[in-house]
Amino acid sequence: MKYTTVYFDLDNTLLDFTAAQASAISELLPLHGLKVTPEYISIYSDSNLMYWELFERGEIKREEIFEGRFKEFLKRTNLKGDTAKMSKDYFSLLAKGHDVLPGAVEILEYVRGKGYTVCATTNGVALTQYKRLKDSGIQRYFDYVFISEETGHQKPEKEYFDFVMANSPEKDRKKIIIVGDSLTSDIQGGINAGIDTCWLNPRAKKTALNPTYEIRNISQLKDIL
Repeated sequence: MKYTTVYFDLDNTLLDFTAAQASAISELLPLHGLKVTPEYISIYSDSNLMYWELFERGEIKREEIFEGRFKEFLKRTNLKGDTAKMSKDYFSLLAKGHDVLPGAVEILEYVRGKGYTVCATTNGVALTQYKRLKDSGIQRYFDYVFISEETGHQKPEKEYFDFVMANSPEKDRKKIIIVGDSLTSDIQGGINAGIDTCWLNPRAKKTALNPTYEIRNISQLKDIL
């Protein structure tokens, strides 16, 4: 085998983060006396993505994400709310979202059956991510789970991947591949770390980056591994 180890991103690679986020916001807004609309869900999604990308580029600290995205949401919608309370409630609601994307269990069973070492590599809050992994039923497929909150670094920082390699068996970067949907964290992170990358790109987006592989659905990973 060319590779011995597969690093899997979680959100929107194996777990349906888009659905989890929409459900959490749909429950959160009424709790704070606000109405739910498709537009508000979309605006929150954009605000959240903006703050995570700022974080992944090293422009803000991790703790600035959680209230900041709600401040941005309220600013864009001209609504008022307690952003600290909204952030706290949101974590509890998001942790309930654990839908598995089509093909995810099949590919996890495939790589386990082939004898690969399987690592979950995710940016996020540990308590939320562990609950989602457990409730989804896919935690059992992973040999190791690396969450940015616990590593002290985040994708795409090289230090995050150095931590993962230091705490898992494979040290040869040529024998490791990362699979993920995010250009800013997974693909750029893999490039920074000097490991091969597989970009899950279901919408056929364009990029100036050069992932090692590009797939439209997770099942196509079988052609690589």
